[in-house]
This record gives sequence, C-alpha cells and structure tokens, in this order.
Amino acid sequence: MGEAELKSAWMLVCQDDDQPSFRMLFDFFYSRLVLFAADVAGSREAAEEVVSDVFVQLWKNRKTAGIKQLKTYLYTAVRHRCYNYVRDGRRHQVLPLEAAASAAAPVLPALEWKELQQQLDDALTQLSPQGRTIFRMIREEGFKYKEVAAILDISPRTVETQLVRAINRLQQVLRQAGSEVRP
Repeated sequence: MGEAELKSAWMLVCQDDDQPSFRMLFDFFYSRLVLFAADVAGSREAAEEVVSDVFVQLWKNRKTAGIKQLKTYLYTAVRHRCYNYVRDGRRHQVLPLEAAASAAAPVLPALEWKELQQQLDDALTQLSPQGRTIFRMIREEGFKYKEVAAILDISPRTVETQLVRAINRLQQVLRQAGSEVRP
C-alpha cells in the first residue's frame, strides 16, 4: 500500500467514519507496529496490547486528532505508550525476533537457510534495543533517517551510527555463515 492509498484511506476514516478503510489501515500497520513495540516494551503480549490501545484511541479521536502523517503518528504513539508501559513496571521478557522472508531462501537448502535465519535473528538480538528498532524501521519499514530520528526523538546522526553498527554486525554473521556453508 503506497503513501497515497494510506492518505486516502485515512481521509475516508476521518471524514466518513469509514470502518472498512480503518480496518484496512489496521491490517496494514498492525504487525509492523507490534514488531516495533516488542523491541521497546519487551514482549509480544505487551506490544499487542499497546498497539491495540493506540488503534482504539485513533478511532475515538479520528475527527479531532488532525493527523497529517498517519505512519509517523502511529509509530510515535506506540513508542510513547511502550515507554509508559515500561515505566509503569510491567516489563516482560523479550521474545525472539521473528525471521523475515528473503529472496535468498531458494538458493540455500532448507536446513541451511533455517540455520542462517537463526544466526541472523541471534545477531539482531545482540544489538541494542535501539539499534534493532532502527534497523527494522529503515530496512524493513522503509522509513527515512529523519523520520526515524523524529519518531524515536534522537538525532539523525545517531540513527545513522546505529544502522551502520547493525549492518556491520549482520555482515559479520553472514561472513561467518558463508565460511561454514562452503565445503
């Protein structure tokens, strides 16, 4: 779903109380926001609760919120709710990261591919929570550095530094895996 489609759907929600459009937005953002929130809140269960709460509030305030950049608003609202969740002392254990599908999957035999995915997941969990979040937002969600900086309330330079560290760590894991895969 492109930016224009998101904006159009959001306008229908605000102007016409269009529930199918709201459902479409919910379906589009929910899993992405839960992954983002799990890094901040510490558990998938907490993340799902936070994201659901944000969407409930979004529906309640759709007429008065004046939201122009829905994607930025959602990520910022989820981040703030997660911080409140952690601050209130309801932190749970972090769950393992979910593996993302890749174009390289058919190249490796299934077992080797699964091993590589596990190594990459392990490498991502070794990153700082902020580094992991930044990597996901830029590489998986397509945010720009400045957008991530605004959402996380950090400098664009910090975003760049964290992303470089994350990529270097993942490259290290891939190099190690490459030497293990070759006979």
